[in-house]
Amino acid sequence: MNQDFCIWHPSHPDIVLFTHQELACKATGVVRLAAGFAEHLAFLRISFGEAMSPSSCCRSAAHNEAVGGHKRSLHVYDEPYHPVDGTAAIDIRMPDAGYAWRLANVAFKQGWAVGVSKTFIHLDRRDLAGTERRNFRRSSI
Repeated sequence: MNQDFCIWHPSHPDIVLFTHQELACKATGVVRLAAGFAEHLAFLRISFGEAMSPSSCCRSAAHNEAVGGHKRSLHVYDEPYHPVDGTAAIDIRMPDAGYAWRLANVAFKQGWAVGVSKTFIHLDRRDLAGTERRNFRRSSI
């Protein structure tokens, strides 16, 4: 995707829900999302109704390895383990436990897999990769 890729509010085209910089791989600047992921992410953001600050979304395989990501991570867009055509995961910074609970609750109801860490919430759409939803708590994801 190009350098200007953003996820826009579907009913208010002047409102950006997620910027290119928030979604892009920190190493390559590339944004490549799995088919349907942007729509799920927009619906989650609108339904949640609070700010969402991504700490990680798209990752090249090399960047995923460099940051200690799982080899089957749905963050990986260029050499995915799963049969997806782009990223199907995002990590959201977690300011406090109440925020984590509210976001996890909304995400779970919408079919997202949810993982809670000390500083972020991992959300992914395993259904886009044909795998079962799983929820977990880990110190690193």
